[in-house]
Amino acid sequence: MSRQADRNGSLGIVERRRARGCGSVLAACLLLATVPGAAGAQAADSKTSAGLAYEASGAGEAIVLIHAFSLDRRMWAPQIALLKSRFRAVRYDLRGHGQSEGPVGPFAAHEDLRSVLDALGIDRATLIGLSAGAHVATDFSLAYPDRVARMILAAPGLGGYVPPAPFDWAQPVFQAAAAGDPAGAAKLWAETPIMQLRNNPASAPTVTDLVMSNARLWSYRTNPAQQLTPPAIKRLSEISCPVLVIVGDQDLPHIQEIAGLLAAGIPAARIVNIPRAGHIVNLDAPEEFNQAVESFLTETGR
Repeated sequence: MSRQADRNGSLGIVERRRARGCGSVLAACLLLATVPGAAGAQAADSKTSAGLAYEASGAGEAIVLIHAFSLDRRMWAPQIALLKSRFRAVRYDLRGHGQSEGPVGPFAAHEDLRSVLDALGIDRATLIGLSAGAHVATDFSLAYPDRVARMILAAPGLGGYVPPAPFDWAQPVFQAAAAGDPAGAAKLWAETPIMQLRNNPASAPTVTDLVMSNARLWSYRTNPAQQLTPPAIKRLSEISCPVLVIVGDQDLPHIQEIAGLLAAGIPAARIVNIPRAGHIVNLDAPEEFNQAVESFLTETGR
């Protein structure tokens, strides 16, 4: 795996530092619709053959939500009520997160997404990803362009992106993980700038609870994650579906830079900046985020 491919968005933070110490399985990999598929109305809550936990509710066009590193599918609670009333809303836990199994050998996060779609009989879907989830969505759209109707990429990570400066504020997290203290590392991670809610501090305990319940991420010692080659940053012009990029104007500078690269490099992309919001923008500004999502889905629907 190349050094460049490892340094992506919020997951690149983890991989770049921990690769020098104990190494993180999840670090490199997870930061990492117009044709409805299997539009049944009943809810589904299960695991794929690869051990990915997922749930689905509602009926109609499929929309798949992909969460951020160190959180899990529960982070999408403010969006599910909106989406499941009109769509078949699917959310799943990235490998090693939530109720999904951890890695036992080489894998690719975008192939994990494919396994979720296949398990649900979904041929084509809209993808909504945040941070690591946006990285996964973008990679999937390049590997399987016929299976993506449109995308919403929020606070995005991007395959192949190299941050311009080190993330010194994350150093205590990696030190705790290297010392064999995953709970301590998770606690410190929840307090880093990338996890802070700038606009909606009342929901900060929700973010902390999610991070702490995923503390096992900081205990992994090997990294079998396989990156998309060539990386997405070199292939943005190949993405032909409509894309909405959402970023909080209080997000970290490198995330805002990635958002600009995506908006400029993808032919059918546009960008929405949400005032006063930080990285976990769907929880930091849920009303504004939902409004942007609903408007985009309405404009690009058939």
